[in-house]
Amino acid sequence: MAKSRPGHNSPQGNGKKNGNQGNVNRPAGKPVRSQGANAPVTGGKRPAGAQQRPQGAQIQGAKGPAPAAMPSGNQTRPQAGMKPSNRNVQMNGKKRVNPANGQAPVPQGNTLQRKPVQQGNAVPQQKRPVQPVNKNAVQNGNVKPSKVSRDNRKKKQKMPGHGVSKQDPVKKSNLPYPEDYVAKKDTPVNIPVQVKDGKVRRKLTPEEKRKRYEKLAELEQAKIEGKSAERKNPSQKGAQNRAAKNGILGLIVVAAGLLVLTFVVHHLYDYIAEKPRFAFVTMGTVEHSIGAKALVVRDEVVISSAKAGDLVTQITEGSRVAKDQALAMVVPDSMKSVVTDLRNVQAQISDVQQELILSGDVPEADAIYRRYNVNLSSLMDSVRFDAMNGNLTNAATYGASLNVVIEEREDEMSKISFNDDRLKILRDDEKLYSSQLQRDATVINANKPGIVSFRLDGNEGAIEYSQFLNMPLNDIRKLINDSKGAITSDLYVKEGKGAVRIAQNESQYLTVNLSKNDAAMSDFAVGTKHDINVRSEGITIDDCEVVRCEEDSSGMLITFKTARAVESLLDRRTVEIEIVITESSGMRASIASLVDVDYAPKGTSAFAVYIAPNKGASVTSFENGSLFNVNVLPVAGKADENGQVPKRNPINIAGCTVIRTETLSDGGFIVAFTTPNEFGDLLRLSRLAPDGFAAAFVNSSSGLGATIDVGVNKTTGKLNSDVIFTKYSGIASLYTNNQGFVEPVRVILLDNDREFAIIDRAGVSKVPDLNTVIITNPKTVKPGDKVD
Repeated sequence: MAKSRPGHNSPQGNGKKNGNQGNVNRPAGKPVRSQGANAPVTGGKRPAGAQQRPQGAQIQGAKGPAPAAMPSGNQTRPQAGMKPSNRNVQMNGKKRVNPANGQAPVPQGNTLQRKPVQQGNAVPQQKRPVQPVNKNAVQNGNVKPSKVSRDNRKKKQKMPGHGVSKQDPVKKSNLPYPEDYVAKKDTPVNIPVQVKDGKVRRKLTPEEKRKRYEKLAELEQAKIEGKSAERKNPSQKGAQNRAAKNGILGLIVVAAGLLVLTFVVHHLYDYIAEKPRFAFVTMGTVEHSIGAKALVVRDEVVISSAKAGDLVTQITEGSRVAKDQALAMVVPDSMKSVVTDLRNVQAQISDVQQELILSGDVPEADAIYRRYNVNLSSLMDSVRFDAMNGNLTNAATYGASLNVVIEEREDEMSKISFNDDRLKILRDDEKLYSSQLQRDATVINANKPGIVSFRLDGNEGAIEYSQFLNMPLNDIRKLINDSKGAITSDLYVKEGKGAVRIAQNESQYLTVNLSKNDAAMSDFAVGTKHDINVRSEGITIDDCEVVRCEEDSSGMLITFKTARAVESLLDRRTVEIEIVITESSGMRASIASLVDVDYAPKGTSAFAVYIAPNKGASVTSFENGSLFNVNVLPVAGKADENGQVPKRNPINIAGCTVIRTETLSDGGFIVAFTTPNEFGDLLRLSRLAPDGFAAAFVNSSSGLGATIDVGVNKTTGKLNSDVIFTKYSGIASLYTNNQGFVEPVRVILLDNDREFAIIDRAGVSKVPDLNTVIITNPKTVKPGDKVD
């Protein structure tokens, strides 16, 4: 009767072993022997993962040596309620005893799994082909798996999903075990063969195996390289994921750093960059002047000293004096020690007075100090100005003036009673020294009223004011070239030499020598008046009248007469001046605020005409360089009460050369002409043709042109803006602030110098006006920018 092994069901069972199939029927006590690692199992294939019993192992009840320990794998468990069989298992030469019954336990390994058969029918076992037995299967009492079994396990471990890394080198054990046999019809008897699928196969030679392994290694390596991403182990995948995340994070950090850097650089540039400056359009004047060196001639007398010695002034230089007033003393050399003692006593008096003033006990003295400090401050400013310019020639004069101011202050201070014993003693000493000087020194008094100066250059006797206008031209030129600008003073006076001069302030002459290229004689006709700027003194002398204008081969000698600024030029023999020839007034803007400027050629006289759109004229008709004749025919006015019609003469300007044309935003255009002829009447059409006119522009070479009629606006009573004549020195743009945005506006330049330009609206534009805000540094912005 068949006996069921634990964990196996009989043919009448349900064919399940704890959820696993594989029950096998066999006669009781019939051992199943393993025929090597690849011996076939009767009953069919084993389930996946079941390991084969090594050779020599026995099933309980069979004869033979004790079975060796099986490798760990799927084990056969006893059925519920059944005790495990009492079997002795030899493992590593020792017996393991079952603690339950004292018997050796069943080896914990895979039992042979057999394919279940249909219930009630036993299937005859099918034998497998016999494989060569591994002679070394059992060593030292241990079961050693056969080579094929080891290779199969290694194959499973190295396949994807069994923990094989793509970085593992390709070894023989990593590859699928190749077929050891190949089909061969004629196989020698001594070569192992097998029959499979009806074909005779022979065993591969070692050389063929080596080549096949090499080929398989190459294929496996190519497969690893092509599918490296699929063969990554978890640690490598995690490292690469972390590296990718770190790379992305680094890119984000770098991008954020670049954004921050851009933000900082932008705001830093915006902080240090020049900001736009704004200003209103203002009214002003532009002057055209000629610079020249002028000889200053005054109506003055010189007072000489009877003795030689040091000059001690008793009045401030530049002040007005009366006749017989004491001006200075000439102290001989023998009295120098007395002068020194007098200065020391005066210094002590000043110190005591300062002490009493600072204590606040004498308010009258404090008021005197404050009043004279104004004069002292002005003198000190002059000293500083000359020192900054490196001019030390006036140091002695400034010292004398300071002494005079201090002496005048001390005179007033002496009239105040300080009620101090020290001052009484010092003032007694001062009177003693002063009386000694007056007894032995020479006093100089004024012989006529005027303005006092202690500076002389020796030319006072060579120039006689009343005869100066008749003086030869060459002598005047010599004085202009040889005279020094500022007159210096020497506080030591020689006997019989001039010590003081008194000038009249009624008038003075300014004479210049100009080149013929600087100006024309017509610009300085006798009787014309000009303004003269003296930059060094910071003054402007208005309405200087031309009293002499003569010309020779060396140039033009022009003499101006003025009654102004006599005191300001009292200590100068020559001075640098600027003679204003012409000037223009109107809306003024600085040259720096102009953009896209086109100036008229220098030295030319030009005018511009604006022609409104749709008036029968085209801008293409006025080519640059073409020559035109401009004719204006005023409309005859209405007859007066006597029936007389006012006569209005036509205006004809020939030789007008086109220098620029430009179309404006309103569709009209501007044409600029230069001409050697006078065109002032074109600028006064509102007065010369108040009832309208007809303007004709005729090309001199072709005879073609256009005629435009200009009438009077009935609402305003003024001429229409169909044709507008203006003076022209150039055309430019201004950047204006229009509701917070930069807007360019074209303007006509009526006149300009190096600093400013007189501007006018281009055509019929309403801007600029005195309420227009312009940007004075337009390089900092561009049209359309937003400004604050």
